[in-house]
Amino acid sequence: MFRPIMVIILLVALFPVGSNATEAVIEDLLKKNETSNTSSPFTSQVPIAQIAPTTPLLPKTEQPKIFKPEKIKLGTEETTPQLLKGVTVKSGKETTRRSDGREMSDAEEPLLKEKTVPSEIEKLVSADEIVEASEVVDDKSTTALTQFGYNFFQNLTLLPQMDVQVSSDYMVGPGDSIVVTVWGSIEGSYELIVSNGGEVILPKVGPIKVAGLPFGKLPGVFNMHLAKIFRDFDLAVNMGKLRSNRISVIGEVASPGDYTISSLSTVLNALSAAGGPTKNGSLRNITIRRTGNAEETIDLYDFFLTGDKRKDVRLSSGDTIFVPVIGRIAAVAGKVKRPAIYELKNETTLKELIALAEGVTATGYLQRVQISRVIANEKKQVIDLNLDPTVTGKTFDVVAAGIPIQDMDIVKVFPINSLLHNHFKLEGHVERPGFYALKPGIKISSVLNHQLLLPEYAPIIEITRLYPPNLEPRKIMLDLEKALTGVPGQDIEIKEFDTIKLFSKWKLQEKQLLRVSGEVQKPGVYPLLNGMTVRDLLLQAGNPNASAYLKSAEISRLKIREEKAQLQPIVINLEEALKGNPKHNILLEPFDELTVRRIPNWAEAKDRYVTLSGEFVFPGVYPIYKGERLSSVIKRAGGFSEKAYPKGAKFTRELVRVQQQQRMDEVLERAEGEILTKQTASMSVASSKEEIDATKAALDGLQRTIALLRTKKAEGRMIIALSTPEWLAGTPADVELAGGDVLTIPPDPGSINVLGHVYNPSAALFEQGHDVRYYLDRVGGATNSGEEDDMYLVKVDGTVYSKKQSSSFLFYDGFLSREIDSGDTIVVPQKIERVAWLRDIKDITTILANLAISAGTVLLGLK
Repeated sequence: MFRPIMVIILLVALFPVGSNATEAVIEDLLKKNETSNTSSPFTSQVPIAQIAPTTPLLPKTEQPKIFKPEKIKLGTEETTPQLLKGVTVKSGKETTRRSDGREMSDAEEPLLKEKTVPSEIEKLVSADEIVEASEVVDDKSTTALTQFGYNFFQNLTLLPQMDVQVSSDYMVGPGDSIVVTVWGSIEGSYELIVSNGGEVILPKVGPIKVAGLPFGKLPGVFNMHLAKIFRDFDLAVNMGKLRSNRISVIGEVASPGDYTISSLSTVLNALSAAGGPTKNGSLRNITIRRTGNAEETIDLYDFFLTGDKRKDVRLSSGDTIFVPVIGRIAAVAGKVKRPAIYELKNETTLKELIALAEGVTATGYLQRVQISRVIANEKKQVIDLNLDPTVTGKTFDVVAAGIPIQDMDIVKVFPINSLLHNHFKLEGHVERPGFYALKPGIKISSVLNHQLLLPEYAPIIEITRLYPPNLEPRKIMLDLEKALTGVPGQDIEIKEFDTIKLFSKWKLQEKQLLRVSGEVQKPGVYPLLNGMTVRDLLLQAGNPNASAYLKSAEISRLKIREEKAQLQPIVINLEEALKGNPKHNILLEPFDELTVRRIPNWAEAKDRYVTLSGEFVFPGVYPIYKGERLSSVIKRAGGFSEKAYPKGAKFTRELVRVQQQQRMDEVLERAEGEILTKQTASMSVASSKEEIDATKAALDGLQRTIALLRTKKAEGRMIIALSTPEWLAGTPADVELAGGDVLTIPPDPGSINVLGHVYNPSAALFEQGHDVRYYLDRVGGATNSGEEDDMYLVKVDGTVYSKKQSSSFLFYDGFLSREIDSGDTIVVPQKIERVAWLRDIKDITTILANLAISAGTVLLGLK
């Protein structure tokens, strides 16, 4: 035997609680079970001893459901609303969602599209010439007119019933569930189903006729019947699950058919369930047909326009709703409060049609109202109307009430002229620019005053005036001061549309500037103010520095003589000028330049200090005195520490660094040009692909070397031989110091470096008394790609010795026999003799190697 309860338990286990699919399947199973088996598997037969201990069970078809009192839900319990006929809500895929958040089925989606696609009526109206008139292209409401009222059903959920409390006038009928709760001398709660005969069975009491009674009278009816048997009790009556009504919706609706809806549903609910009327269906002549009763007609405009739902009657089972084809229509476009296409019922005049559109807006032009009309299925014509009360002598309502409206009329209310009248405009260098109302006889002096003008205004007024007949603009120039004082011919009358413009003084003339340079805190350019003196300018520039020479300063003044510009020097005493002496604190003129000199022999802080770092007893920054030498500062620093390695001393000077950097930039620029020239020449004479590849590789290596050197900065190192301060004094190495000099004494590194094209480039432990050959042998000597004839030695003090500088005789090589000091570097560069043309770039490589040493690095070759 089919057991729905088992299937339901399985579905609940497989699908999440609240799933739409689960709810729909459970609901279908319950319906099938009710039709196939009169005894519900969820019904409890619990005897109530207090009422009828020996009462036999009622027939299965009328057996009441009994609950414990504390589990009774007081209030109305809605019936589960039915979906559209034939609609199945799907899960497991992306679907459109309805306004209640539930997924929209495949059958419902075309209904939504039908509401949004323009109907034939809307297309016909929108294509009318007066709707597309150029005067209102910017008016969106006139270019997309829609039929009024149909969008009400577009956003509604298709569920016909919402949560609503049952009212006291609700008529009980077969299928309704009534919950009766009693307490006192008896206790219990009963869910009673109204049978087809209109009765409910109350245990011990028997059948009670309730069909056709309003819900508000049920407590009295049940109380009367129970009082015949019991005493001292109270009761409460609530509606449980409401009955369903079977109604039909036919005619011009989106989905006509039969629907099962809640007994609380109204005409609007039923129409919503059917997807609403189509745009070819009437909203004003909807008919309700009831068995044994006269037909009722509903005009939905009563609800849409005024919110009146009195005719939105509740439906009964067997009712039929018929939506006929739409009747006469007329459209209102342009400047009305609600442009749309309206269905006409009793409206026959222009006044009534515009009333549907809520009237003309304040920007509607009543002197031009057009009607596009179809004449006797033959032609179209345009009717122009003037509804302006000032012209007709009658009110708008009276005139509009006398103009008839026909089917398919399209009324267009044009906008007023957007041009702003009766005004003039004030703009420019004033405190409150903008539009001002024009008054008769108003003049310039009535509008402008000195309080309204911004500072440094120009003494002129520009008026732009429109002259008839074509309103051509022309300029009028006035003297501002004369206009403000009422001088005739300057204080003129203002006309409509005039634009009065005032200017900043500095918009019309070059701004007068001053320049101050030299020993002041904020040198630069400053504006010249009226009555400005030397002291005023110095105050703006932050006053002279401590290094300023106050006894004498110079002002360069520009003079125009014989149509030529000449500079005239003026010497002043700044000290007296700052005291306010008028002989020196003179008035300044445009383009004056004040130069404040520095005190002779004054040096800035950075020029009076040197830095001693590394292995000194007291390293740090030391002030120097004019003519002080290196040995003196070393003594002040306590001499060298025990770990000091004077041979590796590194002495740098800022001036040398600047010169080296300039030379590096110039040489790199020249080297790039030579590389490009040789690249072009070598490519043209190359005899094979291998030679071309070698050319490209070598030149690319040089380009990378140049790019690397551009990232390096010159050190400004000076080669200097140091020993003890006592030995240094009086020798050429005891140089006179300059501000910014840096002397660094490193500790003994205890190693030497062998770099370049050797078998094992590395650092070797320094051993006293060994020469270059010894350390080359330690790293395996030069490779086949190493250029032994171009080897060089970079001494720890920065001195460079190359092999070409050394002499050799038979088995003696002066370079290889040179003794090595700790911290020296031996470099074996790359051989550049593989192809004949590569010999031409050897000089460039040598130059770049020298630049690399200036930057404190070593160039090993082209790679």
